[in-house]
Amino acid sequence: MSRDEKNETIIGVTPVVSPSVGGEKGYTTFASVEHEVGLDLYQRSTDVEYTPQEAKKVLRKIDGWILPAFCITQGLAFLDKTALNYGNLWGMRAGLHVSTSQFSWFASAFYLGYLVFAWPGNILLQKYPTGKVMGSIVFLWGIVCACTAACHNFAGGLINRIILGCLEAAVTPGLGLMTPMWWKLEEQPVRHLTWYCFNGVASIIGSLISYGLGHVTSTKVPTWALIFITFGSFTSLWGIYLLIFLPDSPASARFLTEDQKIIAVKRVAQNRTGTKNTVFKIEQVKEAFMDPKLYILFLASIAAQIPNGVVSNFSSIIISGFGFDQLQTTLLDIPNSVVQISSLILSGYLAGRFKNSRAIMMFIGNATCIVAACALTYAPHHETWGRLVAFWFTSFQSVGFSLSLVMISANVGGYTKRQTMTTVTFIGYCVGNIAGPHVLIGSEKAQGYPTATKAMLAGYVAKTCLHLVLGFYMWFSNRRWDKAAAARGEVLSEQERAKKAEEIGMTDATEWNNPYFRYAL
Repeated sequence: MSRDEKNETIIGVTPVVSPSVGGEKGYTTFASVEHEVGLDLYQRSTDVEYTPQEAKKVLRKIDGWILPAFCITQGLAFLDKTALNYGNLWGMRAGLHVSTSQFSWFASAFYLGYLVFAWPGNILLQKYPTGKVMGSIVFLWGIVCACTAACHNFAGGLINRIILGCLEAAVTPGLGLMTPMWWKLEEQPVRHLTWYCFNGVASIIGSLISYGLGHVTSTKVPTWALIFITFGSFTSLWGIYLLIFLPDSPASARFLTEDQKIIAVKRVAQNRTGTKNTVFKIEQVKEAFMDPKLYILFLASIAAQIPNGVVSNFSSIIISGFGFDQLQTTLLDIPNSVVQISSLILSGYLAGRFKNSRAIMMFIGNATCIVAACALTYAPHHETWGRLVAFWFTSFQSVGFSLSLVMISANVGGYTKRQTMTTVTFIGYCVGNIAGPHVLIGSEKAQGYPTATKAMLAGYVAKTCLHLVLGFYMWFSNRRWDKAAAARGEVLSEQERAKKAEEIGMTDATEWNNPYFRYAL
């Protein structure tokens, strides 16, 4: 250990051969306590021993404080952006005097804003305290959501949706980046998919609230406007809570004692990907764009979100096309969300319970969507309930996408590289969601929207193929790195290799610059 001119503590890692390039050139990694969040606690953890019971107590506290915050934030993000779905059912299109094609642009406009602000939003979360940034963003987007009720034409609605997209751009990617700061590798899938499944929980709550508001007769405010005011107001209140209570990392968590903070950091150090580094590193950005994983995840995200752009924004329209009235449609949209929640929690549990099962769970989720989309597209038109059930099972689409985010958090080292991978994946997310709403053609209602269902099927097939490519790429990379280690004469037990990977990971090294790192499949 040495100190620089500012008397900052620096950890130096001895140069080693990088297995990613297969050459003779080594590397040296340095990490500063000033910029590597939790590094000082990790250094002190070498002299701290704790029992499994103490570790479980820390985990329970984290699950009790952080997981609900993530769940509610994600749920509100989904609820506010898809309020358009309920507004459409309760007269928003007529209230804003827009056509069906113009209304589709409201769904796309949200993701145009998301696309523009995805990277800046995540840089804000990197450089400044997470709780303060996230709380401020949530507070502001709640105001914008409520102000949707004041829109009265196409231009106003379009600008409102773009601003909302800009503000929400940091939320889901940000929660994905924050998850490995709190939970160990095997704990991440079920926690990640638990907070992500609040898309479904929010959808159920949104359906019930809109159902109730649909019976309101004592106000001059249109039902669709009342929906946006209600959702947005609660979101702003939640933003105030986050601003006060959401910590930046375990190192600043007020609900943990000093010893528990050390245990919390020590636990996540085992992920081998570090915690949070507040310095934006351009060399890690360059490495991310050299990594095949980035392009696979980008294309898979586009393929996944074209169907999502249909389902999340127009589920009510599709269900009503089966012949149900407004209130029936609102209630029949709930099983769609129940399937989503169940599939996410079950796949998250199994992915964490069984080693190297993430890719398998992704395949199962994707395959279910393919079968459901085939039934939705090619089943006889008079089979109303069969096609409705098939539509509900398209909600398995969340499994593949959410687990691809888990793949990033578990398999990408270096905070800036992980941030870049996440941002590019969400750029693909935006592209797919911008395109998705436009495959639903209003004149095809009587035929069951065949263009939309065929586009959904194509997206599911493409996503499945790309996720298989991702799994095989990481499997072959692990084999190649094992062979390189053997060629160097490196004989280490699994525990020894994991310890070395952990130490290097805490210096903000990328997985390519960590010869002891292996992908978690």
